[in-house]
Amino acid sequence: EITIQMSIQTSVLEELLQNFPQVRPQLYFKSSLTALSHAMEDQVLASEAQPLIIASFQKERFYRQEAHRYERIAAITPHVYVLAAPETSFTNASREYETIAFEPSDQLSYEWHLVVIGPQYSTCLICHERQNLPVVGAESPGLLAMDQTRRFEGIWTFDRDVSSQAAEILLNRIGIYRPELTAKLDHAKAQFVQQMPSTQDVDPDPFAQRLVTYLQAGQYKLQKAYRSIAAK
Repeated sequence: EITIQMSIQTSVLEELLQNFPQVRPQLYFKSSLTALSHAMEDQVLASEAQPLIIASFQKERFYRQEAHRYERIAAITPHVYVLAAPETSFTNASREYETIAFEPSDQLSYEWHLVVIGPQYSTCLICHERQNLPVVGAESPGLLAMDQTRRFEGIWTFDRDVSSQAAEILLNRIGIYRPELTAKLDHAKAQFVQQMPSTQDVDPDPFAQRLVTYLQAGQYKLQKAYRSIAAK
């Protein structure tokens, strides 16, 4: 039996912008995306709602750094999907949440996505890396500093229509990689994309405070890395 692996070459950002040509992408550094993602995840952890969560990591090692957060999120909501390019042990699996392993040659290897669709609010972060530099680890201060300043082009928004479309694009991609989930994915689309009311009821203050805290922490880490480089 031959299994045909699929690799999709259109970026999620490109597909999303075709549907929303009026939306203008921005440039983000990796450190900003980390802060935004953590603030978005914390918003889920601070609420009792059971939203749909889709997170796409470029590589398994980045997912591993956040796996504990997704275990906590999965304890709140059963609608969690995590994608990553496998490096060691990341596979297609249905456990506390769905994991989806995509081909390293897929455009998702250059992307960073987090989508949250809930009854009170929706938000998404859809980004594509600007220059396809080798993805480095953080073994030394120099590499850490380089890694944190990697640049991504993308969209961060609380707009429900954009977020819902992003969710649908990603659910469709998951269906290509894991066709056995078709029924579950169709149910998620019906519940979160088609039927969810369009009202947004979110207090921006706690989110903004968390975001600033994470941005400051990222800045502090970078300063330490640069000081260490300067000392050498």
